[in-house]
Amino acid sequence: MSLRSQLPPKDRAARSRLVQLLAAGKPLAQASLVVMARVCGKKGCRCAQGQKHLSLYLSTRLGRARKMLYVPPELQQEARAMVANMRQTQALLEEMSQASLERLADKKARRSADRSRS
Repeated sequence: MSLRSQLPPKDRAARSRLVQLLAAGKPLAQASLVVMARVCGKKGCRCAQGQKHLSLYLSTRLGRARKMLYVPPELQQEARAMVANMRQTQALLEEMSQASLERLADKKARRSADRSRS
């Protein structure tokens, strides 16, 4: 009998969703989406009067440095999907981690109860 079959149904479901997400080969980005308002510098442009241009950036860390990657309009949907896929992956991992910690705490409590009865 495999270890997976011994997991509670909720845990198996989270693991299954995670494996499906990763097996699908969907791109992941551990980053945040940031909308920034900027001035282009052209004379007579609307941004010179305060109507700044909005641009989307991916913000991520490389080592200790924060990096901002400009996302052109034609790639914004893909960038949003990458961040969403990563957040879904992290949520599933968190769910699995919490379930594992709860099982460990239950085992510890049972072990303590068994020792106190002896």
